[in-house]
Amino acid sequence: MVRVRDRLETPNCRDVVRCFANGCDERTRDGKPYCPEHVEHHPYVRELQAALSQQRGEIDRVERRGAGAVDPGGLTATEMLLQLRLYGDRTVERLSRDLQLPVEVVAAYARGLARQGRVSLSHTRRGHLQVALLTTEVCVSDPPASARLRKSS
Repeated sequence: MVRVRDRLETPNCRDVVRCFANGCDERTRDGKPYCPEHVEHHPYVRELQAALSQQRGEIDRVERRGAGAVDPGGLTATEMLLQLRLYGDRTVERLSRDLQLPVEVVAAYARGLARQGRVSLSHTRRGHLQVALLTTEVCVSDPPASARLRKSS
């Protein structure tokens, strides 16, 4: 009979893999292709890094140029539309918290999407800018990569 302590101290030979990175001889566990030092070589990680970099570029562009720079097909605009489709009308402040972006950036996205006819803007009784979805084009089954990241953490 194998004791738990022996099982923890003796790795299963099937689960031991060497890191696929050139020049790295580190062992990995559970059949993973890369050690923690080289996990950025994994295609999925590269895809996520590229998506996050692209999103950061979109946000920077909107911060600099305002509502006119909003790309309705971009990751941030898609996330914003997805939030509105899932949860209904939201104030800019609430979207700011949900999307983890500055209020000014979310307000610029809201104005840009309103100009493009994707959302409508109004004010609450307390004077906050409220955003409402006008179309239901956002596909809920395929959220952007950054949404998948937040969900898995």
